[in-house]
Amino acid sequence: MGEEMELTIGIVQADFNGTPIENAEKGFKMVMEKHKEADIVIFPEYSMLNPLRFKSPDEVYAYSEHVQESSFVSRIKRLSELLSIDVIVNVIEKTDKPPRSRNTSVLVKNDGEVVPLYSKIHLFDALGYKESDYFLHGEAPSKFIKARGFRLAVAICYDLRFPELFRFYALNGADGVIVQAGWLKGPLKEESLEMLASARAHENTMYIVLADQTGDYFAGRSGVFSPLGYRELDMGFREAYVEYTLYYDNIRLARERLPVVEQSRKKWMLQFNPSI
Repeated sequence: MGEEMELTIGIVQADFNGTPIENAEKGFKMVMEKHKEADIVIFPEYSMLNPLRFKSPDEVYAYSEHVQESSFVSRIKRLSELLSIDVIVNVIEKTDKPPRSRNTSVLVKNDGEVVPLYSKIHLFDALGYKESDYFLHGEAPSKFIKARGFRLAVAICYDLRFPELFRFYALNGADGVIVQAGWLKGPLKEESLEMLASARAHENTMYIVLADQTGDYFAGRSGVFSPLGYRELDMGFREAYVEYTLYYDNIRLARERLPVVEQSRKKWMLQFNPSI
């Protein structure tokens, strides 16, 4: 038998409440001080800028940046080069339709390439908040990341409430989904985060890797959920950088025991017919 495939990920949980440059510098220092062996480092949603701190979409748009010209991404690019790692950050991406920008996941590769992966499809228009005042909806699922034999996709925060996206990723060969989150605090919000992340992992027999913000606005509780749906890593409430290793054999064993993805492929690939 060949050597088991494994992938070590680093998760940044922090309160990114400053300007893009301040937030980039904070994340840079956290990872530089604690990094050991992670192949990929993941920052949470709003790691470039927290729109909840601002009174209007115009203020947020004023800080937005084109991905390839971003001062925030440039600092993260330096981190990637120094440690020879890939980094996934969240960028407030400038559009040609002000005052709305895009909420975009970006891969900064250790060879210097910068790749926009995914813009948030499901905007948080719920619980008294309207994220679509600030952002344009994304129009496509995530590009896949290939790392040490793993195929990973990306989702952002409110996406967790939409199982169709995660099943789409599983049916297209994803071994795990990286979820960048700014999961708001509130009554039973930690419980809903736990339940949803666990369900998405279990029903698709895949890893869910959650990077959430903490602090005054957000719930924290970043971590890793196994392909059988139980939490393997809980980062609690404090700011932290933690590394954790994913094992491909855990995915294989889960899918042997629970072949739900393959069964779904055979029985539930339905298409809507408006004439019926």
